Amino acid sequence: MFPELGLYLVADGVGGHVGGRVASEMVVEEIRRVLAAGEPGNDASGVDRRLLAAVQQAHRRVREARQDGAQPGMGSTVAAVLFDRHQGQVAICHAGDSRVYRLRAAAVEQLTDDHTLVHEWVSEGKITAEDAASSPHRHIITQAVGTKETLAPSLRLERLLVGDVFVLTSDGIHDLVGPGEIADAVRAAGDDLERACARLIELANEHGGKDNSTTVVLRCHAPETTARREEKSTLPA
Repeated sequence: MFPELGLYLVADGVGGHVGGRVASEMVVEEIRRVLAAGEPGNDASGVDRRLLAAVQQAHRRVREARQDGAQPGMGSTVAAVLFDRHQGQVAICHAGDSRVYRLRAAAVEQLTDDHTLVHEWVSEGKITAEDAASSPHRHIITQAVGTKETLAPSLRLERLLVGDVFVLTSDGIHDLVGPGEIADAVRAAGDDLERACARLIELANEHGGKDNSTTVVLRCHAPETTARREEKSTLPA
């Protein structure tokens, strides 16, 4: 979580315990670095293009590390959101099967589509969504940072509404905790978003979870008033 950048993300490593850990840490740090540095061609772009450029740079960084031979099979999923408070927008970029959900009013919506073999089969009408949920192939991902020569992450741009809640999860949670349960857990926690995160992990464990469980929960508040900003500007540096 990097609130000073408006950046929040989940990265879930693949390619073995050690390689996956190295790759996921590398993805997080490289995306943060690119956005913080405002690298040429990135700082003046829209929030969606900035996030996409950062994810692609993370892909190149992991590919370089793989080619160095330290962890040749490593890679990582990523689900990232980048907020533009001035424009009231959020960019969502993901590769793999980590997800982003949005709770708005009484509805919960999955804003990402899993980059998995079974999701492709569902889209092609080869199997049903119910069959996909229990398929032994459901964890075969078709996109991940660093695993192939090229990366084609999914990108979308959404308008923000006050009260929107975004939930980022690794598959260790959403494989076992359905969208309705996620929404109920977040609403029950009220303003205590740390408690919401803890409850989602508890639910995954209660449902027999054996995988890593990672989640980030965010709520959009109203922007500060002009008076509030002026008050802050009078404080000493």
